[in-house]
Amino acid sequence: MIVRNNRRSGIFLLAVIVVLGLLTSCSMKDWPAFLGLMEQEHTNPSDAVPPLPIWPSITQHYQLPAISTPIVAQQAKLYASGARHFQTVLSNATPYLYFVVQELKRRNMPVELAFLPIIESSYSPRTKTGLNPAGLWGLMPVAAKHLNLVRDEFKDERRDIIRSTQAALDLLQELHTKFGDWNLALAAYNWGPGNVSRALSNNAKRKVSNTYDQLSMPRETQVFVPKLFAIRDIIARPDLYKIALPNIPDAPYFEVVPVAQTIDIPIAAELADMSLLDFVNLNPAFNKPVIVGSPTQTILLPIDQAKKFRANLNLRKEALSQFTSVVIETAETPESLARTWKVDATRVRALNHLRWGARLKVGTVILLPIPSGQRP
Repeated sequence: MIVRNNRRSGIFLLAVIVVLGLLTSCSMKDWPAFLGLMEQEHTNPSDAVPPLPIWPSITQHYQLPAISTPIVAQQAKLYASGARHFQTVLSNATPYLYFVVQELKRRNMPVELAFLPIIESSYSPRTKTGLNPAGLWGLMPVAAKHLNLVRDEFKDERRDIIRSTQAALDLLQELHTKFGDWNLALAAYNWGPGNVSRALSNNAKRKVSNTYDQLSMPRETQVFVPKLFAIRDIIARPDLYKIALPNIPDAPYFEVVPVAQTIDIPIAAELADMSLLDFVNLNPAFNKPVIVGSPTQTILLPIDQAKKFRANLNLRKEALSQFTSVVIETAETPESLARTWKVDATRVRALNHLRWGARLKVGTVILLPIPSGQRP
């Protein structure tokens, strides 16, 4: 018994000496790191707290001044009557909403403006409507030109998630500066600043208040701003409208990934382990089936898929693209270009959306298939 106790005492004393030796070998500033390593041994990654839903971070920061019109209640009732569709639209926002909200907060803009893409595009950046607006924010070609958004053969930045959001918020800030009121700015976003200015001038001539509530507008604009307020009320009180809000995390969904090498979109989706539809929904700006690599070219990928993309790209030995691009130096036809490059003229027209009889102007960028025997 005495021998056994002495042995236990010796083991305990040895353990104490080892721990003291480790601690004394660390400076005071190293102790937190040392203790942190000890804590990590007992931390289960599955115990990590999931991010909270994004909705409270929006509803707690509402800023827009209320408007006085029964149209708000009418629109809220209309949205609620199509609850299933409305919930689908909200789910469409999952990849984009966190980024939009953070951009609004960074600019100290009303966070409810994150609901505008619900009205403009149902939060579907590839939606096309009759008057030719495009992207999440429904930007018209004239607005794209004003906002310096690229629109060429390969890309339409009105559909680019980051560039279109930045441009739309730039425009809204510009309109707010011009009119000094967010509701007037929203009316101008829909109707055009010139029309709003003329309506305000008419109010001044008739000695009517220059406020949104007193503005004479076409029916579409009369409904546009109330729609935003209706959505705002539904998000704040979903139970009242029997709407189930989707669980969109208050956390980043995607990250920006550089693309230095030209790569076909299906191959990029494959390397990221994504469906083609999911990839295109995050990268809808590309007009061709290929992304032309450059030092400034980027794509958006979900955070986990971005890691897979980089790893698979480093391992890939096959060609990344079956296409090349050429700049037309002398005016010619698609058929003559195809003969020069020894490729099929019908495919050249299809890739570049060219009609029969089209002539290619100098400076035009044309996408050509690379014959399989010439690919790297």
